[in-house]
Amino acid sequence: MKNVNADKENVSNFWKEEIADSFFFQIHRMKRAIFRRTNALMTEAGITLQLEQLPILMILRHKGLSQRELSDKTMRDKSSILRSITALEKKNLVEVVKDKIDKRKNIVSLTEEGFTMTKEIRSLMKRAEDEVMSVFSPKERIEALHIVRSYADKLETL
Repeated sequence: MKNVNADKENVSNFWKEEIADSFFFQIHRMKRAIFRRTNALMTEAGITLQLEQLPILMILRHKGLSQRELSDKTMRDKSSILRSITALEKKNLVEVVKDKIDKRKNIVSLTEEGFTMTKEIRSLMKRAEDEVMSVFSPKERIEALHIVRSYADKLETL
């Protein structure tokens, strides 16, 4: 019994010393809350996508891109992007065509169904964000966005 209590105390101390004060962990907790609500809303809406597929669809809302460009923008390796594209293609959300100028490139674009779904996903993401952030006053929300945006801008320059 003493070992169990000692283990619990060690975990508690680890939490206090290592995790609770970790900036990364706190950001992860925020992200998890938003994603949990977004996933629930997407499930309610009948949208069955994996989280790693969402950025691809949202990036393609504006224009078709090569697989390489998608890989660069999402910071994912080419094989991971290819798996996601293949899954999205099977769901008729994207189409892949050879680039007219450079036949070595494949251009990925949204289908009409994919574009419609991105509008719905964007609406659900906004709703989830509003619900999660409702615990903050309007002033706190603006301040939090300003701070997080400035951190992200600074970190992107590394």
